Amino acid sequence: MNTKNIIKNAAFSTALLLSLTACEKNDGPNDDDRDSNDVEFFISTEVNAAGQVSGYLLATPDITQGTLSIKGNGLEMSGYNTWVFPTEQVGIGLKYQKGDPGLGVGVGLGPKGDIVKVGADIRIDSRYTTYGVFQNKVITAVGGITKGEDDNDIYSTFNFIDPAQNNKTTERTINTTNLTGNGEYATLSGVVQFDENTFLSSLVPSKINSDTGEGGSSTGVTDYPDSVWVAAFNKDLEVTHLYGDDRIGYASGRFRSQYYSTISEDHQGNVYVFSPANDERSTKPAGVIRINRGADDFDTDYYWNLEDELESDKEARFYNVYHVKDDLFVLDYRRTTAEDPNQEVAKANALAVVDVAKQEFRWVEGLPDYTKNPVFGNPIAEDGKLYIPVSLTTGEKPAVYIVDAESAGAERGLEVDASSITAVGKLKK
Repeated sequence: MNTKNIIKNAAFSTALLLSLTACEKNDGPNDDDRDSNDVEFFISTEVNAAGQVSGYLLATPDITQGTLSIKGNGLEMSGYNTWVFPTEQVGIGLKYQKGDPGLGVGVGLGPKGDIVKVGADIRIDSRYTTYGVFQNKVITAVGGITKGEDDNDIYSTFNFIDPAQNNKTTERTINTTNLTGNGEYATLSGVVQFDENTFLSSLVPSKINSDTGEGGSSTGVTDYPDSVWVAAFNKDLEVTHLYGDDRIGYASGRFRSQYYSTISEDHQGNVYVFSPANDERSTKPAGVIRINRGADDFDTDYYWNLEDELESDKEARFYNVYHVKDDLFVLDYRRTTAEDPNQEVAKANALAVVDVAKQEFRWVEGLPDYTKNPVFGNPIAEDGKLYIPVSLTTGEKPAVYIVDAESAGAERGLEVDASSITAVGKLKK
């Protein structure tokens, strides 16, 4: 037993508990009253004080340095760990509640350096397992839906959340069986705007009536573990084009019942499709293929075996893909290490920069070592850098790290007096 860590964590929790006595449900302006800049960074934090978890949303003009306190500061809003920004002025927080309806909330930048609630509360009756932005709306989706006694047709339910209409939420359900012509149904992964009128989503295939296990997953066994499909949808959820290939398995990060997008565009509009090789029955290694801008099929001349780059870490798997600059992307990996007893489940604990043009792979240096099992929050990318929240369960203050995609180096930026930072973003008045 590590007595030093126990004492350190207990002292940290006590200090946070005392500081929270100055916080109300909506604290409004900071102690140091100030006018907001036209654009500021958004910070979502959590405080675990004596087993009671509270969330606070903060605004700050700079996340590259300094320390931010929650004392007398921030909008209290707990449980919204996923943040999506459909416009420059609005952030939408999503709260996943396992089998229960999902919840959502909108926020904006207030006049006094604060975060304020914007629009009506959001309820996603269908729950959700993937999400993204399309035409300034947040779209969520969940698959594996049946209607009545018909088990041979499996559906997916979408929710369109429109901040321009007071967070109006519109639900639509479509049949996602046999989209690829192979007779199986698809669970969608990711919503990635492709052009002005379409978005892309990866199709994770399953046989009809296959066992999907526990935990809310809608994916079962497939007869096509060595294939990948990406569908283009219009605003009416009609499939306008289907891309297929047999060089990699399905393209999706997986964590419990959630499906994370591993599709991303580069600076020239080429779409890179990454497969983490999550299906144990697949013979295909983790890899990347490409849809060139304006093309109707995958580029047959482009393929990169990512698994070959891992050397002794062949069991490592990535969850998310972030485009940072030009041909440079950042992937978050779970590298093999001892489990952290303070974590409920194993999560990504390392980052890698990949240059898809040169096919170069580099682990990011300067982060807390992966053996410490750091926890990453939702990041943002701009100016060739990825700004990513990093939290530890060993008592250190969480911080935003700045990852330089060119050098594959990371520097510690803003610290927050909290237990964890779950997301960063940017908001404009």
